Parts: sequence; C-alpha cells; structure tokens
Amino acid sequence: MRDLFFLTCGGFASPGLAIRPLGEAALQTVTMTNTVAVVVRDSGDLVLVDAGWDGATCEAPAREMGRMRALVLGVRLRREDAIASQLRGLGLDPGRVSAIVATHLHLESVSGAIDFPNAEVVVSQSELKAYWDAPRRSLYRARDLARSGRIRALVLDGTPTYGFPGSVDPFGRGDVVMLDARGHSAGNVAVALRGPAGTFVHVGDAVYQSWEFGLAKEGPSLASRQSAWHRKELKRTYDCLRACQADPRRPVVVPSRDAEVFARLPHTPRTSVTPPANAAHLRAGD
Repeated sequence: MRDLFFLTCGGFASPGLAIRPLGEAALQTVTMTNTVAVVVRDSGDLVLVDAGWDGATCEAPAREMGRMRALVLGVRLRREDAIASQLRGLGLDPGRVSAIVATHLHLESVSGAIDFPNAEVVVSQSELKAYWDAPRRSLYRARDLARSGRIRALVLDGTPTYGFPGSVDPFGRGDVVMLDARGHSAGNVAVALRGPAGTFVHVGDAVYQSWEFGLAKEGPSLASRQSAWHRKELKRTYDCLRACQADPRRPVVVPSRDAEVFARLPHTPRTSVTPPANAAHLRAGD
C-alpha cells in the first residue's frame, strides 16, 4: 500500500437526542460524516472502503432518494461531495478504482459504486443475501448495485484478528482485512487497513459515535438501537471494538459518522499528486 487517506461524502444532521449520551446536549444538532477510506496501491490503482453517495444523489438528494427519505436521514450534500469528484480534485483518476470493499450495502454507503464502473464490489456473503431479501423502502436499494459489473461475496471464516471473531483477506496481501462486525446489518464488516501512517479499522455504521462502545459501556445511542438489524449482535460488536482498541497494533477505530474522529485522519495523499488546474473548487472533505 503506497498511501491511505479518508474523505467524507457530504454529511448528516441528527438531533442530539438520537446520537448523544442521555442528558448530554439533547437538543443540539449533531453534524455527522460519511467516511470513505481511499487506498492507493503501488500500481496506482485505488481501493475504496465504501463509496458514499453517487454523483446524481449529491447533486439532487430529494429527487434521487425522495424528499421524505432525505429529510429523515438529514443528508447534507453538494454536487462536489461525490467521491469521484473529490478524487479528480486530488489528481486521482476514478477510473483507477479497481475495488470497493463495502462495510454494508445501505444506500448511503454504496450508492456511489455506480460512479466507478471499473470497480469490483466486495462484500460479505451474508450482507449480499440481506440486500437481495430486503423489503421495499428499506435502507437497501436494488438500483445501487444494478450497474456493478462485478460483485464478489465472501464468507468470513473463524480466524480471529483485531479483536473480532472472524475475518477474510479479500486481496491476499494482508493490508486490507474484512472483520465480522454484524449487528447494524446482517453482514456488516469492519475493514482493517495497514497503511504507511499506521493501522486504521473502518467500522462503517457498526457504531455511529466512538462514545457508544467506550469502556463505560454507555451505548448504543437511540439511533443505533433503532437502526440495528440485531441489538444483541450490535452489543457483541461493541465488545469487539473495545478489544480492537486494545490490540498491540494500536489501530485507530474509524466510525463512518464520527466527525471528531474524521477530523484527526489524513485527508489527502502523502505522495506527491498534482491536481488539475481547474479542480480546486472540487476539494471537499479536507
């Protein structure tokens, strides 16, 4: 892995009551991120962990997902928030995205796959089954994978690592490892990333905010409880996250929606990349 950095595909506005600990700033609106990890291979190919919203949804959220759904989710999007646009602004070709490792297949995490026609979507087998079996108007949308030419569904085996009970190495290189983090969805995975600046574990929506799995065991938040596929499995994953933080490799746990964690992450490539002269206005999520 030559490089690793993180972008956010727009954001969300949530009532404090839904996402904060009880009694803490309950009436205050909380701004949340939609975090995507970008792996730069030595070859120049790119691997994403999640893909955020697609470009069309970033341009017109109410039109693409429905006004009510956009309102309920609290989405905050601009056209330039699409990950493909942000990559161009950093001088990286979206056509070089060869794989998207999906933490789960909810629309806010994977609809952006449509903007990367050369990418294989890699997902856990149990998550793909949940996607195909989902009822209408759920957080899964059939159209989000409809144009994906390649979908690879993997079974996580019983090999424990990073504090999680099951894992799989989708590329056989050891620097990107999918981890069993079910609970938010049936096949939710966390993804361990060993990069030049350290080790990070992108946990998707396995937890919304870091306080939820802290040692005080205060969580989950109201939003996490309401959106969970299985609350018992969700709390099991919280135990895994605590074990992950104690791992000797000292990984940084990265929830998709924690803006405070996102602010401390690298947001641009470490290697020298010259963006196009007209791309400065596309720099979003820095």
